[in-house]
Amino acid sequence: MLFKDFDRMRWLCFSWMMIGALLVRAQEDSAVFMEVHFELDSYSLAKSERQRVDSVLQLAPSNVLKAVEIYGHTDSLAGIDYNRKLSKRRVQSVLQYLVLKGVEPLKVKTDYYGEEKPKYDNGPKERPKNRRVELYLVIDPSLLPPPEQKLTDLEFKKGDKVRIPNLNFVGNQPIPVWESFPVLEQLLEVMMVYPELEIELHGHVCCGDDYELSLQRALMVYNFLKVNGIAKSRMSYKGFSNTKPLFPEKTDREKALNRRVEILVVNNSGKKEEVKDLIAKIDVEARVLNLKFFPQKGRLYPSGDFMLGLITDMMRESEGLFYEFVIFDNINNNRLTQTRANALERAISDNKVKKAIFKVRSMSAPGGMPVSENDNYVFLKISQS
Repeated sequence: MLFKDFDRMRWLCFSWMMIGALLVRAQEDSAVFMEVHFELDSYSLAKSERQRVDSVLQLAPSNVLKAVEIYGHTDSLAGIDYNRKLSKRRVQSVLQYLVLKGVEPLKVKTDYYGEEKPKYDNGPKERPKNRRVELYLVIDPSLLPPPEQKLTDLEFKKGDKVRIPNLNFVGNQPIPVWESFPVLEQLLEVMMVYPELEIELHGHVCCGDDYELSLQRALMVYNFLKVNGIAKSRMSYKGFSNTKPLFPEKTDREKALNRRVEILVVNNSGKKEEVKDLIAKIDVEARVLNLKFFPQKGRLYPSGDFMLGLITDMMRESEGLFYEFVIFDNINNNRLTQTRANALERAISDNKVKKAIFKVRSMSAPGGMPVSENDNYVFLKISQS
């Protein structure tokens, strides 16, 4: 195989090797191979293994994957039938996690073998290595993005437009996934290094008109900076819906690149200050969109259940964060609003989110909040636990 950018591929090969993955030839494509390991008699994906999978997906994101293969195995302890079922559950755990991370299920092939295909000796020393799932990610190297520069490496000259890299959101929501906080901290550092930097935050979506979503995503970044001490006079925000795409959206990668929050540099004198011991305050507030209830009922529409499921999937995987849902009584029906708050709390618990990391409460609507006959405003506050 010939690579147009040898330096980039060499860097990726080295990076994969550092996290226990290998780049291998797979017919006309290339594939990343790794083993995901499990504890004895367990199909739960350990934190360390999730981190390894995350590291691979950062280098080979879902939009460059052509196919995925997942094969489950066990050691030789227990019976053949039991081990086949255990290997199947291990495959399901890995598949569920990959789908949560954006991998298209239709691209995935799976199989499971129990103890029938040991790769390592089943003696006491090597046996744990057979408690594994083999994962192949078949990629198109031509679609691999080059390593993105950190925001702190850029100069932010007047007129520059900068896409905030690795800022990802829960699907169809302005709620950032927990892995996005490092890049928000980078942006905060930039604003502190350049004390005279003035910016305009632009929210963009793909694939259809959704002005409110684009606006709320830009507003989330604005609020994060404001809470961390950046003056409002240095910032503004706008939503552009899907009116300014960068690409024609013929591929998943083009769609993903069009979903973005950009920084327009309005002014920057270039003056710099040294920033020591930056500690960002993780305190984010975002509106929860499309959480619809049946008229005058405490029950969510199926579409609302789906949206809540996307949020709770992210919550379960997060670490060190606390989530507070606030449902406002902008429907002028305090009793129904409280009923809906109770229903949200039950639904979140039913989605296997630990009660220690979230709460739900109702509040009176503040002045200026639009009044509705049925649709409560719901906000989610994310903070460090």
